Amino acid sequence: MTAAAHGSSTDQVLGLLLEHEKPVTRPFLAAASGLSRPTVFAAIQQLEKRGLVRAVGQQSGAPGRSATLYEVPEEAGSLAAVDIGGSNLRVVLTDLRGTLVAEQHQPTARPGGPAIVAQATELLRSTLLSSRLAAIPLHTIAVSVPGVLSHDGRTVSYASNIDQFEPFDFHTPFADAFHVPVVLDNNVNLAAMGERWRGVARELSTFAVVAVGAGIGAGIVHEGRVMRGAHGAAGEVAFLPPFGKRRKVDARAHDEAGGLSLLHDARSRPGWAGEPPTTVEDLFRRAAAGEKPAVALVEEECARIASVVASIGAIIDPEAVVLTGGVGDNDQLIARAAHLTEAMIPFPPSVIRSGLGDRASVIGAVYLAAQSARLELMEGPAG
Repeated sequence: MTAAAHGSSTDQVLGLLLEHEKPVTRPFLAAASGLSRPTVFAAIQQLEKRGLVRAVGQQSGAPGRSATLYEVPEEAGSLAAVDIGGSNLRVVLTDLRGTLVAEQHQPTARPGGPAIVAQATELLRSTLLSSRLAAIPLHTIAVSVPGVLSHDGRTVSYASNIDQFEPFDFHTPFADAFHVPVVLDNNVNLAAMGERWRGVARELSTFAVVAVGAGIGAGIVHEGRVMRGAHGAAGEVAFLPPFGKRRKVDARAHDEAGGLSLLHDARSRPGWAGEPPTTVEDLFRRAAAGEKPAVALVEEECARIASVVASIGAIIDPEAVVLTGGVGDNDQLIARAAHLTEAMIPFPPSVIRSGLGDRASVIGAVYLAAQSARLELMEGPAG
């Protein structure tokens, strides 16, 4: 067997081991990879030398001879996922397979990219030190960022929900603080990855996640791949014409269909029974109770979200659109937006609730970190 072929078989076996959360046997790996059992045995030996595989016991309960079970050990390395949001920061630590080990979150303390990244790096550091992974090498950090990621993989624009109105390099502070590979992606793109990996989109090939929180954004997956566009701005549905009353959209107005705009409109509407609502939950509750200004505002919001869903539907014809976020997760909005969409386009997608809720972006970041680490490990020595 050539060195190239040997490396390829080792990569296949490692890839299968990383994909499975539970230990597997050599016969399983041979059947799943199409490799011969001697080739799998040789690959396991090489991976054991690199500390990427260990035997963990014998398979029991099956007829015939028992088989040794193998897994990627926790001490082989860890992954970190950081989700930067306008209201909260969330940090997750996992093993190389993406299995959760530790998680912490805290309110965003101060606005602006530099302050929030400083808070996020400190939260990640403290989470690492207090976890059982403290002595294990950190392999990769994936960061979920709230804005348009440029093709340099570092610079983020339109991060208005954290009051960062100028382009900002989110990559360098993490790389300088931890000296490991760092990968970034837009938060809603990562929510789409998370839903496809461990959420409601696992069986879908073409779909979109529309997040409606303080603002609105979409992550679009077409035939299994996240669509990014020429400028990295695919899915920036806040810029769609229904929301734009300006020729040029200002970075500070990147929330036309989100909760901030909705509550701002509520304050200017007459006819409230008492004070206007100060939360989205209160607005929807009062709409369900029949309070006229609330009913009108919620109907307008449902129409705006339906127009986003219909626009995505007319362009990529998705199997489903997943709604999430502090506004988008509302049952009333999901049902009404689905109904309105049906009248707008001939082939309306299903409109469904997120399976991961506010953890979708950080789960997507775990997936991104795991994929990045997997590629790097596969480029390692074959033995």
